[in-house]
Amino acid sequence: MIKTYIVLDESGAMHLKNERYFVIAGFITKELHKVTSKHKKIEAEIKEKKNIPLKQKVEFKSSKINSNQQAIFLNALYSISSVIPIAVIVDKDNLKKFKASENVAYNFFVKTLFNFLLNCNIDILDTKNIEFRLDNRNNSVKTLKDLETFLQWEFDMQNINIDVKYLDSKDNRDVQMADYVANLIWKKYNRLNESLSNKVANYEKIYLSKFPVKLFGINPSLRYLEKIEEKLKKRVANS
Repeated sequence: MIKTYIVLDESGAMHLKNERYFVIAGFITKELHKVTSKHKKIEAEIKEKKNIPLKQKVEFKSSKINSNQQAIFLNALYSISSVIPIAVIVDKDNLKKFKASENVAYNFFVKTLFNFLLNCNIDILDTKNIEFRLDNRNNSVKTLKDLETFLQWEFDMQNINIDVKYLDSKDNRDVQMADYVANLIWKKYNRLNESLSNKVANYEKIYLSKFPVKLFGINPSLRYLEKIEEKLKKRVANS
């Protein structure tokens, strides 16, 4: 049975007020072994430079490595022709009355991303067997099953078999690669002077969903002033 893998991680958090954008990102592929092979090779090179024993278990999280090292991983991932980078980026400043819990919000935005990708008619998604591979996020067993049930219910009419696996990133190289993609997009939108995206040769290769679509990136204060201006114009017109 041929599977298409959607590997995702998140960057940022819905509840943090000191950052505007929340990101869920990663990649799609049918050849997971190529991703893990690339990661293993680069990890060995970094260990050698840092004098870390090859057999010592070390997770090179995006938050623990410099931008040059992260760019090496990303360029290797982006160079694989069977890999498609993907992301959904959420403009928290323009979410109207969105008071869902972190887990409910996460599930909703994963669904939003998947629906966006299906509408893009990507060849690699021309399959009936999808496996989501996600960082386990330290959730309860019930919470872990919620997303799978939600996605199966949402896309049941399209006859897509959906399986969701929650994995410990330290034991899964593909999830670590998704972490680099999520952090890349987070930095691109939350840090004005970020330089990482300039070091990734095929940065524009990514399929990026923005939420909310109509209000994404708009200054909420400016939108408020525009509404007041519209009301004043109507009053003048009716006077």
